Amino acid sequence: MVLELRNSLIEKAVYLKPRELNVFKSALEFTERAHLGQKRATGEPYVCHPFTVCEILMHYKADSTTLIAALLHDVVEDTDCSLEDIEDQFGPQVALIVDGLTKFEKGSINKELYHALNSEKLLSHAAKDIRVAIVKIADRLHNMRTLGIKKIEKKVPYANETLVFFSPLCERLGLVEFQSELEELAFKYLNPQRYAGVKNLKGNYEKIFSNIFHYCKRHILENNQTPLPVDIKWRSAPIYVSYSKLQEGESLSKLFTIQIITDTPINCYTLLGIIHNSFRPVPNMFRDEISGQRKRFDSHLKTSVMVQDVEVNVEIKTESSLNVSIFHLLNELSVTEIEVLSSDLLRDSIQSVKAVSNDPIEFYELISFELLQNDITIYTPKMDVVSLPNGSTALDFAFFLDPSIATRMYGVKVNGEPKNLYTKLKDMDLVEILMEEHETVEEDWLNHVQTSKAMKEINMKLNNC
Repeated sequence: MVLELRNSLIEKAVYLKPRELNVFKSALEFTERAHLGQKRATGEPYVCHPFTVCEILMHYKADSTTLIAALLHDVVEDTDCSLEDIEDQFGPQVALIVDGLTKFEKGSINKELYHALNSEKLLSHAAKDIRVAIVKIADRLHNMRTLGIKKIEKKVPYANETLVFFSPLCERLGLVEFQSELEELAFKYLNPQRYAGVKNLKGNYEKIFSNIFHYCKRHILENNQTPLPVDIKWRSAPIYVSYSKLQEGESLSKLFTIQIITDTPINCYTLLGIIHNSFRPVPNMFRDEISGQRKRFDSHLKTSVMVQDVEVNVEIKTESSLNVSIFHLLNELSVTEIEVLSSDLLRDSIQSVKAVSNDPIEFYELISFELLQNDITIYTPKMDVVSLPNGSTALDFAFFLDPSIATRMYGVKVNGEPKNLYTKLKDMDLVEILMEEHETVEEDWLNHVQTSKAMKEINMKLNNC
């Protein structure tokens, strides 16, 4: 089994450069020696786990450093090998990644604190090299695939953490396929009846949506008189996202999206016009993620239109945007550039949270909200775009823009309607801040903000009063 898996990895690693391939083979041998004699709960040799994690990442043509770190990710934690051994043989960057993936000694630390400490370590290292998070996600995916062998009391919290922590982290990094499979596996363990119910509901609606899709496709092609190059298909939301949307009262049609692929951004906008001329647009549902892109790995136009009295999501993107992935970037960037990328993706939020609290449990709770919540888009009167975590208030918005504005704010207008400072904002709201001359800071504001930046600024102002 081990020999076959090792040979398979070497065959699949043909895309690596010759020197990288040699180091990769050394890492295979190092991993196999380190885990010699160890077994997984499944009864198979333990080394099959890091080999499989590596294989998962190899499917996406991950860079050699990611692959080597995947092979070695459990070596320091589970064997006599040290980080110094890793650094001596495979360099400081691999050692950094492996360190971020290595849990603290448990000792007498209680379970909640131990979990929080390890999560903080993981994210802090990932803010220096995002490959820490990528390897951890692949590790989690393989463990979820084999979760069936664990006792029920371990399955449930493990599956719950997968949905609460790892699924949103996948979304943040643009790892859509990882997210979809993790959600599928976790939801199945957490609530098999509801999982089966949602799956059945979606399966039955697919036949209806297929008819809507073909009707819509025919009209778009008929009105595409230039003609612009287009590829029209449809996709459905991951299973747990679907369940969440249904719980929020969304219709079944909103679980599906018609996806239109073309060649250039200009043609994306042209096709948007064709779609809006063909079907009635739903007000306030257009989003431009090409000119005002919020997610680094997702560039598209999104709208909703009425098709045969059914509200349908439509997404328009370029062919080239389909190939923009974190794996593609990591193969092209230097170590310094990877650190900048990692910082952009994670560090600002992590540093803001650490400025608010040094307590690991509070850190985990705050970062889970701020970093892993879905973002909402808020517009200023000048139509500048601000992204905030879902659940943010008008105070969060003001402190994001400028603390000196927030402390002189006495109210807001949301979509033209006067509202108070504590109003929770919704996606696509247009917010105007109403200000007065003198500054005000109230301790009660801490009960009405969600973002760590707002908490930090309020605490600083209160301490200076």
